[in-house]
Amino acid sequence: MIGHKPSILIVDDEVKMCGILAEILESGGYAVKSAHNGDDALIQFQDAAADLVLLDIKLPDRDGIEVLQEMKRRNPAVPVIMISAFGTVSLAVEALKNGAEDFLEKPLETNRVLTTIRNIMEKTELRRESQNLRTEIEEKYRIHGRSRAIQQVMDMIAKTAATNSTVLITGESGVGKELVARNIHIKSRRVTKPFISVNCAALPAELIESELFGYEKGAFTGAYARKIGQFEAANNGTLFLDEIGDMPLAAQSKVLKVLEDNSILRLGNTKPIAIDVRVICATNQNLNRLMAEGKFRDDLYHRINVLTIRVPPLREREDDIQYLAEMFLNRACLEHALPPKKISPEAMGTLMAQQWPGNVRQLKNLMEKTAILVESNLIDLEELGKVCDLSTNNKKADQNRAIDGVREEFERRHILDVLNQTGWRIGETAATLGIDRSTLFRKMKKYGISRDI
Repeated sequence: MIGHKPSILIVDDEVKMCGILAEILESGGYAVKSAHNGDDALIQFQDAAADLVLLDIKLPDRDGIEVLQEMKRRNPAVPVIMISAFGTVSLAVEALKNGAEDFLEKPLETNRVLTTIRNIMEKTELRRESQNLRTEIEEKYRIHGRSRAIQQVMDMIAKTAATNSTVLITGESGVGKELVARNIHIKSRRVTKPFISVNCAALPAELIESELFGYEKGAFTGAYARKIGQFEAANNGTLFLDEIGDMPLAAQSKVLKVLEDNSILRLGNTKPIAIDVRVICATNQNLNRLMAEGKFRDDLYHRINVLTIRVPPLREREDDIQYLAEMFLNRACLEHALPPKKISPEAMGTLMAQQWPGNVRQLKNLMEKTAILVESNLIDLEELGKVCDLSTNNKKADQNRAIDGVREEFERRHILDVLNQTGWRIGETAATLGIDRSTLFRKMKKYGISRDI
């Protein structure tokens, strides 16, 4: 805010000391308030938005450390500087352990006080800006959804983010694999460092090695200057190798060596460069099939498949379709300055019946298209049909539902057969089926299987 003066709360039982400090601080451009005991200090701290507190350790009604603890409990973001005429190492250590930013001894020197406050204010502002930036990034890349399937993905993100292990993200095109990778990075200790994304499918085979590892001047025809590769650019951060199944075999062997040695070689150089990079890979292909066909290295697969996150297709997230459709539609209306629009129950039911081969990306694009092209504020089935062809998808949906019905009936009969073979012993039945007891109970409930059958 223009003209805003940082506010400082002085807590000292010596009225004269408070007056001297107030004059010093006001001359330095700060707004000042004073309190002469712990209770008054906590009231003012609660009621007034102080940017910093100068707190004496010796107060008439409370111990200063106790007041410090209470302030930190109420608002840990406000920095507190402890002051005392009886400065000792043990007192300073105790104050710092309880959250104080610094410890100043009386008599206070003007320059020391102003310099300390200015440095702490700057550091606090940097922390605040960093937190605001992190919040903005988290919101920008937030994964939306309420289904159990997507919550399981979020749980895996939280677990993997706390580690430094390589992660393999699998899933169909459009499910949001890069979004998952970014969330792992955002929630990791590397959040302040680079996140570099490389689409292996988009790079020609002859360029992928120079893109990943960089090159020296003169390394090949056209190399007129040194170029830093993406591994080096991502140092101390995260490198996301999207569609790694499309990476040529020659590049695969070099990526494997980087992962094993934590160093790279620029093309045209023989001196290794040490790097600290977390690698996250993603693919929409079946890597096991590619390995069987000799198109993907077994050793690289085992090296990148330390932790695996499967991102489910949208058709497995039926609970999320209405939520996502409404969110994307509202967002599109806002971005294009259009009146708010709603989807009729019939149209929504049709959307939920689709197979969504393009997954979340397809739904998002459809909602933006609908927001722009449909003039009515209520989008019914007829209006929806004008902007997209739903008939083919509905036919596929009917076919898939029929297939699912056959599959479920087969599974139901198989469970019944095994139950009868084991004399309805749940533990033995679950072991025979290769599932746990809770899964068996859930399937029995789903298919209406009970001993009365």
